[in-house]
Amino acid sequence: MPEKEKILRCIGLLFVCVWLFNSKLFAQNERIELVHANVLEYDQSTTGKIKRLIGDVQFKQGNTLLYCDSAYQFEEQNTVDAYSNVRINHNDSIQFYSKKLSYNANTRFAQLQGDVVMTDKTMRLTTDALTFNMSENTGYYTTGGTIVNEQNTLTSRNGYYYANLKELFFKDDVVLVNKKYKILTDTLRYATRTSVAYFFGPTHITGSNSKLYCERGRFNTKTEVAHFGKNARIQNEDNLLCADSIYYENNNDFGKAWYNIELYDNKSKTILYGDYGTMLGKQKRNFLHGRAAMKKYMEKDSMYLFADTIYSFGKIQVADSVVQHELVKAFRQVSVLKYDMQARCDSVIYQSKDSSLTLFHKPALWSGLNQATADTIIMYMNNNKLDSFRLIENGMMISRIAAKEFDQIKGRIMSGRLSDSKFEYLKVMGNAQSIYYVKEDSAYTGVNVIDCSEVEFFFTDNKISRCQFLTKPDANYYPVKDIKPEELRLKGFKWRAKERPQWSRLLAYYVKKN
Repeated sequence: MPEKEKILRCIGLLFVCVWLFNSKLFAQNERIELVHANVLEYDQSTTGKIKRLIGDVQFKQGNTLLYCDSAYQFEEQNTVDAYSNVRINHNDSIQFYSKKLSYNANTRFAQLQGDVVMTDKTMRLTTDALTFNMSENTGYYTTGGTIVNEQNTLTSRNGYYYANLKELFFKDDVVLVNKKYKILTDTLRYATRTSVAYFFGPTHITGSNSKLYCERGRFNTKTEVAHFGKNARIQNEDNLLCADSIYYENNNDFGKAWYNIELYDNKSKTILYGDYGTMLGKQKRNFLHGRAAMKKYMEKDSMYLFADTIYSFGKIQVADSVVQHELVKAFRQVSVLKYDMQARCDSVIYQSKDSSLTLFHKPALWSGLNQATADTIIMYMNNNKLDSFRLIENGMMISRIAAKEFDQIKGRIMSGRLSDSKFEYLKVMGNAQSIYYVKEDSAYTGVNVIDCSEVEFFFTDNKISRCQFLTKPDANYYPVKDIKPEELRLKGFKWRAKERPQWSRLLAYYVKKN
């Protein structure tokens, strides 16, 4: 581009800028016009020309109309002080009412005082003092105010109004009240066009059935849909949900949560953990994925369940009726940990109706030096403590008594009792086989190898102390010196100690310290 053309273009742009500036300045300096007054008193003093106006006073500036009972008009300053029954009609869209007004027609700033009311098509604001910019359609108050619209009543210490943006901003002691809920917060931005409230500080929302909290988020006051972040939590009569981020539909009691999820169930005395979760409150169903875990409070300590995915159901459909009891399903890489008992399997079902915990797909159960395996393992709880168990199909119990020596019991179905999570009693029904060492004084002297259709075993300190045959046994006794430990293995024997869940690794990976 030739240099001369560049210069001409710059001059043209400069001219446009100057014209726009002068146009804006001219608009700002537009004189306020006296339309009517019953009485006019003229005073020319050292401060300039002043008009004192009384009775049905009316002014006009552009699309802004001003009404009052009396006023002082300062012609040289282009300002007006209005008193009593002050009313402003701004662009036929915003109305102002007050006892007193100071209006600068150059800057178009209005300062209203005393029983101030501002209304537009969507809301009504009342306050003691309000400053409003007629050019930009913005205003603010700092002495406390109340805003009422069709759905909500909002009060705050400081408030800012942006008419063009259809937004309100509030600070300090903010309270929003609706027929269904109440919001308490420190900082709030409200979009009148969408009815969405945005939070930027500690916020409490209290409804008829729930309490919500966050330190950053948004809430649609019409649809009652919330997006919460930073220390988000939702609480109702039965549950408390905490997470890094929560999506919640209040009308449907439906929510989703992300990262560091903790869901407390007061009735079942359990806590669910996970990275991702879906909560169906009305159906009382919860789905946790990614490092999912469940903590159940028991009589003396707690039991933890870890898995990739956990489903929790509070209502179960049985035939044509709905039964209120808890059902928990866990899938993939399941571990169960209690201080004195651990288990491993691929899936688990917990049912509160019989307080049972059923383990599927190569389950294993450990207590002390004892290991129990079967196709299916069922553990029963009574008064929030492990009480008994069943090993169904290919059940085997192995007790390690030395480096290579193992007591072994095998049968089709095995039922047992527990005392303080230790094995106390075991009954084997169907194809019972056992290998257990006989101890005299402090040394093992022999081994009993027994085949019997039904047999009972009794334990002391988690070790077999005696057995009782319910049918005629086929028994053999071998001195320890005459047989190698490796030869004493029942079919299907597998010592799975390496699979045993470890507290330190799992708790550090899954559960935040409380």
